[in-house]
Amino acid sequence: MKSYSAREALPVFDSTLGILRGLKDTCQMARIQAWRSHCHDEMGSLDSAVAAAHQGVQWFRPGCDSLILMSLHVNLSNALLSLGEFERVLSISEASLALWNSAWPFAISRNGHFTNRAISLASLGRMDEALPAFRDVLRNARSERIHQEEADALINLGALFGMLSAQGEHPAFLDSSYRYQVEALRVNKELGNEDGVLNVYSNLASLATDRRRYVQALAYLDSAQVLADASGRLGVAVNLADQRSNTYHKLNMPDSAYAWAVRLIALKDSLLNTEKVKAIADVQEKYESEKKARTISELEVAKLDGELRQAGLKRTRNIYLFSGIGVLLAAGGLWSRLRYVHRSRAAISREKEISEGLLLNILPAEVAEELKAKGEADAQLYDHVTVLFTDFKGFTAVSEKLSPKELVRDIHECFSAFDHIMAKHGVEKIKTIGDAYMAVGGLPTPNTSHALDVVKAALEIRDFIATGKALKEQQGLPFFEIRIGVHTGPVVAGIVGVKKFAYDIWGDTVNTASRMESSGAVGQVNISEATQALLRDEPSLQFSPRGKVQAKGKGELEMFFVERAR
Repeated sequence: MKSYSAREALPVFDSTLGILRGLKDTCQMARIQAWRSHCHDEMGSLDSAVAAAHQGVQWFRPGCDSLILMSLHVNLSNALLSLGEFERVLSISEASLALWNSAWPFAISRNGHFTNRAISLASLGRMDEALPAFRDVLRNARSERIHQEEADALINLGALFGMLSAQGEHPAFLDSSYRYQVEALRVNKELGNEDGVLNVYSNLASLATDRRRYVQALAYLDSAQVLADASGRLGVAVNLADQRSNTYHKLNMPDSAYAWAVRLIALKDSLLNTEKVKAIADVQEKYESEKKARTISELEVAKLDGELRQAGLKRTRNIYLFSGIGVLLAAGGLWSRLRYVHRSRAAISREKEISEGLLLNILPAEVAEELKAKGEADAQLYDHVTVLFTDFKGFTAVSEKLSPKELVRDIHECFSAFDHIMAKHGVEKIKTIGDAYMAVGGLPTPNTSHALDVVKAALEIRDFIATGKALKEQQGLPFFEIRIGVHTGPVVAGIVGVKKFAYDIWGDTVNTASRMESSGAVGQVNISEATQALLRDEPSLQFSPRGKVQAKGKGELEMFFVERAR
């Protein structure tokens, strides 16, 4: 199964949300908001992540799956954790864990709450509570057999003991830190997780230095260097060079310490230059400035002390904090937090709703539910819907100027945009027929806004094609032009066939909508008298009467061009 990035997945969730909004299915709307919040968080849009989770919580109601609420809460706390709202994260996580029912099925969000609770306690300086909290993370990961979560919990426990030792606590804490890191190394190796192995080696090198075992520290750094070089991770290389310079200084080898210090400066310069180039690219691609700030703050080692003070972490500078990417960086949180974010996409793919989502991509939600429950879906009569047809002018002539690959690419681009527009306005896509596109408003859930919804969608489609035409003309490339027709009336809707089945609509309303398209004009939305009668008092629209126009097979029909009111 293909793995989709957050940026690729978000438009799909947006479209699904538009469909569910039309169906007024608030439970599934809340579930989608949890996924949208996760996508925004992974993209670095923290405010959007918080807003999406809050909206999902508002939509959640008694009768919805309780795990939806738990997922919303963990995604909300993920974003708040990145924003440094540790008190709020602690409150959310503890409340969710208190509500957790042991009879509920496995859900990765439970370990997310355990992890975020532990991070918050450590970030607030409440180390006496943080230690048992991280042990809760480890215990839950082992009981649920979430092996990567187990590895992350071991790393974090080791780092926490290292922090306690750095604060002047019992010196035996260094030994405890070492034991946890060695165990984390074993688990990460068994999982084949090279990133985890690399970070543990870096942590072990720091521990060996603190225990004055400098030769052993260099051996661990050698192992880490091999993995860092293989993965091309410049940020990690900066940290390893810093560690080597410090270690050689401890060994009273000034020439080697100086050589690695010089290399450290060169690596930092290279890293920051890379980040500058990336920052420019990010602006060009409209990446969120917040994400860039987080990335830069992670990579600028020289600013680490200041960031730790701003985060209120009352401890001395300690190399484990950065080397393991695992201990409470102000910008990034614990390694387990990052692993949880990257892994939650895999957890989503395991959920039952993914398979249901595939069905929803073919059928409206109500029809899909009926099909699952009965093995069939009955045809239904809808007294009042609005049907939209689009068709490209001169499609054959344009297709002769394009290669098959270019033609499919351009049609896919257009129809994908149409799909998003339909979802935005709560209109149900029915099908494409060659270069024609058909959709309907007012079903499967009847509503009174279907005519306005469809006309707004039609105008947006018209504008999209016009913009594309202008760009193609500037480049001297073939372009599409479009006619759009709309009509309102009754239809019958249902599933056709038993293999590769499709949801379709029938009736004279469909034929008349098609005639509205073919009798229209390029770049115009042509509507019937029936549709105009429903919208004549709508202040956001204006109409141009065309009088009676001859329509093939229908005789003369009253038609109107519609525009947005000026």
